Amino acid sequence: MAVTLLVGAGGTTAGAQSLDPASLTPSVAPGSLFGVPSLSVAALTQLGAPIPLTSVLGSVAAAGSGDFPRPGSSQSPAGPVATRDGSITETTVREVAPLFPGSLNPQDRRAEVWTVTSASMQRTVRVEVYRAPAGVDAPNVYFLDGVGSESPSGWSTGMGWGDPALREREVNVIAPTGAPASMWSDWQTDDPVLGPNKWETFLVDELPLLLAKGRPGTVDPLAHNGSWGVMGVSMGASAAVHLTNANPNMFDAVAGVSGAYSTTDELGYQYARLTVAARNGDVTNMWGPRGSLQWREHDTVADPSGLRGKTVYLSAATGRVGSAELGHFGSNEMVLIDGHVLEKGSYESTRQLESALGAIPEVDLRMNYLPTGIHNWPVFITQMLPGMDHVLSGLAAATPNARTIAGGPDGRSVDAPGSLGSAGSLGSTGSAGSTGSGGSAGSAGR
Repeated sequence: MAVTLLVGAGGTTAGAQSLDPASLTPSVAPGSLFGVPSLSVAALTQLGAPIPLTSVLGSVAAAGSGDFPRPGSSQSPAGPVATRDGSITETTVREVAPLFPGSLNPQDRRAEVWTVTSASMQRTVRVEVYRAPAGVDAPNVYFLDGVGSESPSGWSTGMGWGDPALREREVNVIAPTGAPASMWSDWQTDDPVLGPNKWETFLVDELPLLLAKGRPGTVDPLAHNGSWGVMGVSMGASAAVHLTNANPNMFDAVAGVSGAYSTTDELGYQYARLTVAARNGDVTNMWGPRGSLQWREHDTVADPSGLRGKTVYLSAATGRVGSAELGHFGSNEMVLIDGHVLEKGSYESTRQLESALGAIPEVDLRMNYLPTGIHNWPVFITQMLPGMDHVLSGLAAATPNARTIAGGPDGRSVDAPGSLGSAGSLGSTGSAGSTGSGGSAGSAGR
């Protein structure tokens, strides 16, 4: 196993991307791990010292969903996220539209919203598609959000598309939305709040066929070279690594940022339970009772053999609160304590997976442990460029094709030189777009 270890020092992050995390609006979830804060975090942290919580495991296990919010959207669904529509019996593309209508930035015209149906879930799904620059057949990489699985996705609102360097990478990025607290998994039973969830089936069996077909007569398929990768943050990181491990014939590379990769030990179980409960879901509807076959099958730490020969990027911060965290959140004890516990748990789980991968041959593993940082977007954002670059190093390189423009919604030209785009631009006040957007930073955490 080849291992590259990157460890940030002096408060800087090794391989940080070119988009300044300070330009983003970090997600802030109300509420405290302990109900009423009793610690003066700002005084105790001393710009980088660990918050004196004696046991992450005990803290996580003792927390209830109501007093342990995930970073990101703090609002639980008021009603069902989705319900089955008996009239949906096929997986099809219903509509493709620009993601950033009205943009003056030509690059934004490569970003689209595909409204598709899923036969397995009998519902419509909003999928964001970011085409590679025109003229190449490129690898496809899924991006999986965290617990909120917001619409628009974290990729559009700062994680990736906001970085000019990432927009120039020769890769098609596909970001599905509308899967809050689902673990991006196939559930045993439809949940009264979280609805039907068959996300593994959708990502592996249904969506690839739609991307390869497009919408005949109006929208070209993705210019794809056949190579697949996946990356995710928090809940999405856990799912991305599991998807690759369980589907080695499809995925060749994966990046996991601040994830938890065991489901059967106490820490991993509590993380999965709290992730589902954070949006008022019932975890037994997901994989059945604790210890069932599905719980065991999703434990990548216990059996990472599917990652043999794969390219793997893993990162996590220590959970220590540093000057960057205090700059973003001040002395907000609610956010700092919750983020500390979650990220320290991710750090410990990532170390467990690194150790387990030591027994798996031919893994091109790159690790990045950040000396400070809590479980929130200011940490996640720094890992997108190095994570994507390592993923792309394990995928087939883009190859030239005969097309000079890419086909977009309703037959329009997507990336013609000198053309004007059709969506949110530099300085846009929309919810997403290019660097300089006035939109939010997104909200995905675990």
